[in-house]
Amino acid sequence: MRTLFDTTSLRGLRLKNRIFRSATWMGMADDGKVTQPIVELYRNYAKGQVAGIITGFTHIAPYDGQLPGAMRLTSDAQAEGHRAITEAVHAYDSRIFLQAALLDTTVATAEGKGTLKSVNSITEAELTRLIDDYRKAAVRAQKVGYDGLQIHAAHFFGLSKILSPLYNQRRDAYGGSAKGRAKLLVDIHDAIRAAVGSSFAILVKINCSDFAEGGLSEEDFIEACEALSCAGIDAIEVSGNYTSRPHVRAHVNEAYFAQAALKLRQQVTTPIILVGGLRSLETINALIDQEGIDYVSLSRPLLCEPMLVARWQSGDTSPSRCVSCNACYQTPNHQCIQHLRKEA
Repeated sequence: MRTLFDTTSLRGLRLKNRIFRSATWMGMADDGKVTQPIVELYRNYAKGQVAGIITGFTHIAPYDGQLPGAMRLTSDAQAEGHRAITEAVHAYDSRIFLQAALLDTTVATAEGKGTLKSVNSITEAELTRLIDDYRKAAVRAQKVGYDGLQIHAAHFFGLSKILSPLYNQRRDAYGGSAKGRAKLLVDIHDAIRAAVGSSFAILVKINCSDFAEGGLSEEDFIEACEALSCAGIDAIEVSGNYTSRPHVRAHVNEAYFAQAALKLRQQVTTPIILVGGLRSLETINALIDQEGIDYVSLSRPLLCEPMLVARWQSGDTSPSRCVSCNACYQTPNHQCIQHLRKEA
């Protein structure tokens, strides 16, 4: 019987259980720089027995825009802040993965500044530059101690638009079909793997659907994931547009991306990480043992209870205290409103 608390291996990395902290934008960076509260945030997740921690949205291209409060790893000057994160997490025998993200379909000008282009007007030379920026970011991430990197290709950020037929009507090798639209992700994966060797994990986060007319369909998602699986991607986190649905209740409407993840499970052998509306240990264990999901990732439940995994391990298996009110999106640093009310 497989359970949430199995020890597993991913790209040779020992994971003490099957739980990831899903990337969550916290808005805590100072002009892209890592702050001490960010270090403490990840330290607490590791202390709370989360096996794999995926950082919040982190810019990897120097010419990309700035998501307010998001971290950057676009130069060696930012390295020491990130090293503090990895050392804090490793002290508790957890693993840490950089979420490598592109805010939009921004490309570099001849002067090195950023300019926004439609997916269809980006040149192949500009795509090659983007691939190389991911490669450089992965090398930096490896040097400062990250165990791996997650390519962010969901939620209509830059790479998600390139995957989506809603935006991508290219007629070259980077368009024309779901496999063509996924070619950039495959090329990014291949460039990273060639640069970092065999011990660094490469993950991807991808929409199972854009939930928009003319957008990425479930069939497109499966085809793109098959291409990534063939390339050797280490794990696929299944997400979707319009995440963080309200009013999720344990045993009632959990795991809202599970159906798509289970369809993918039938097509690939790549480890699958399921995110989205997971609140109870019973539901999670059923998905792992009976349905073949390899890992689960949590966002809002860990905002509400950083020690949730440790609580479950201790024998208190009551569901997450997160009530999916989504008020965390309107609070400073995306804190749980339950915490703020207690402090008031």
